[in-house]
Amino acid sequence: MDLLGLGRSGVLAFQNALNATGDNVANADTPGFVRRKVILSTQPAGRGGPFERASLSGAGVRTRAVVRDVDALKANAARVASGDQARFGARLDWLQRLESLSTTAGVATRLGAFFDAGTALAAAPTQGAARTAFLAAADDAAGAFSGLGDDLAALEQDVRAEAALSARRVNDLAAALVRVNEQLRRGDEGDTAANGTLDNRDSLLKDLANEVRISITEGTRGTVEVKLGVGPAAVTIVPYAGNSSRIGVAADGQTVLLNPEFDPQPLRLPASGRLAGLLEANGEIIRARAALDGQASQFAGLINEWHRGGIDANGQPGTALFATTGIETIVGKANAGSAPLDVLLADGAVPDASGYRLVADAAGFTLARGDGSASVSGPGPLLLDGLTVSIGAGAVTGDQWRLEPLSGARGLSLRPLAPADVAAAGRWLLDGPPGATRLPTITPDAGALALPGGDITPPPWRISITAAGIAEVRDPTGVTLLATVPADGSLIEGPGVRFTLPAAAPVGSIFRITPTPAAARDNGNALALANRRSQPGPNGTLEAQLDAELADIGSSVANTRRLEAAAAALKEDTARANDAVSGVDLEREAAELTRLQAAYRANAQVVGIARDLLDQILGITG
Repeated sequence: MDLLGLGRSGVLAFQNALNATGDNVANADTPGFVRRKVILSTQPAGRGGPFERASLSGAGVRTRAVVRDVDALKANAARVASGDQARFGARLDWLQRLESLSTTAGVATRLGAFFDAGTALAAAPTQGAARTAFLAAADDAAGAFSGLGDDLAALEQDVRAEAALSARRVNDLAAALVRVNEQLRRGDEGDTAANGTLDNRDSLLKDLANEVRISITEGTRGTVEVKLGVGPAAVTIVPYAGNSSRIGVAADGQTVLLNPEFDPQPLRLPASGRLAGLLEANGEIIRARAALDGQASQFAGLINEWHRGGIDANGQPGTALFATTGIETIVGKANAGSAPLDVLLADGAVPDASGYRLVADAAGFTLARGDGSASVSGPGPLLLDGLTVSIGAGAVTGDQWRLEPLSGARGLSLRPLAPADVAAAGRWLLDGPPGATRLPTITPDAGALALPGGDITPPPWRISITAAGIAEVRDPTGVTLLATVPADGSLIEGPGVRFTLPAAAPVGSIFRITPTPAAARDNGNALALANRRSQPGPNGTLEAQLDAELADIGSSVANTRRLEAAAAALKEDTARANDAVSGVDLEREAAELTRLQAAYRANAQVVGIARDLLDQILGITG
């Protein structure tokens, strides 16, 4: 009977082993499946009795457990490497989109075309075609800034939405792990169902590590505690028992919050996982938007100041060439109607910084400032703060719209100017004695208020050199003395103008400064535009800044691409090392099947021999 028991125990044990190997083969291509192996041990020997084996008899073999073939260190290394690759992959994807938008917009190219049009205008200041082409180039340059600004704003919204989805996925995975922990606590350790649940657990942990960097501590029955990050500052998001914690992305698109709905607390997100890559990409987009806004504001300020310094074809001082404020219409997400909106901001109007809110009600519409300080109601059009809002048919009571002021690149646009409004001529005309080799220099300056001595009579002036280094400024008749000024090349201030008198001018020389009349053929202001093109700002000329910004984006893309390639290679290596332990190798399983089948047959033969012996013994006794 002992021999029969030994053979029977071996048959049952190796049958379990064969079943486990068969499961491995059947699930070789199942994602997340971890190779099973059977642990055999000696049957316990009893003290003898009706239900116990005698202490001196053979104990046999038993299946102690069917376990998953896992190396915890290699599995964790694979998860970390996968998270690093996900981080760089997400960042690369969005940075490539940023680079594509910036390159396609061609802001620097259109800016150069605008300055080139200014050069053409200087060559033909009175020609309508040159003025029209100049305005078209100005409109194109402003459109390049505003178009790229809109594209970057949309890109930022997209990456923020993607980051919010990633945070939501983290929360869903954490909640799923809580349920898995509950199943593991209730199940039997080491059985088939528990192993399947552990496979599910590891798959969830892998997906979670792709989103954020986690640290894992395993408890009894395979339950896990998961923390966001590593080290003592790591926050538990999945406890051994109890509910998971939730995370979210703050409104700035840069900060991760713990418990965002009830008690938001900022977290330091580890630099690993897809969520980290999205936030890093969003930071690059925010930086690029800020740089573009600064460049647009610098461009508008530079050109508006230049244009105000000239005289247009009507003899009027130049006005601002570009408007720097616009309006964005945001349709309410819960709107049931489909009424179109036509929003017009009057030239020169400054919208309220709090924005506006338009609401459809039973009596019509109400347009109110965001802070509630003013409002208008009626069927439309509605006029408030220079903002005209016309509403088409199709509105439903309760529909809402937000009107937000735009600045920077998105707020830049060409003002409604006619070709005659282009201030190509200089504000002042200057002449001197025939044959004069050196003339005074003159610069418009609205901040200059009075001549030395306090006289505020603007040009025309008659300036005569009365002695070496001394000149007199008089009215056009030469009768009224307005001021005595130095003629040594030093800068002199007058109402609306600054000028210098050459030190080498001979005594008796007479110069005249007069306002530029209408339809003058002067191109002084158009020529001055070339100086504005080469005028350096905080980071070089405008075109140089735009080129440098595009180069910085390209450098970030190239650097991220290198990091992503290195992370992908490491991910592949660690996955291969982990699969060498936990993965199913069909050749290995085939060899294992051969070995187990031989052991099974050997134990079956023991059972057969024991049966034959028993039959012979029973035959003898009979």
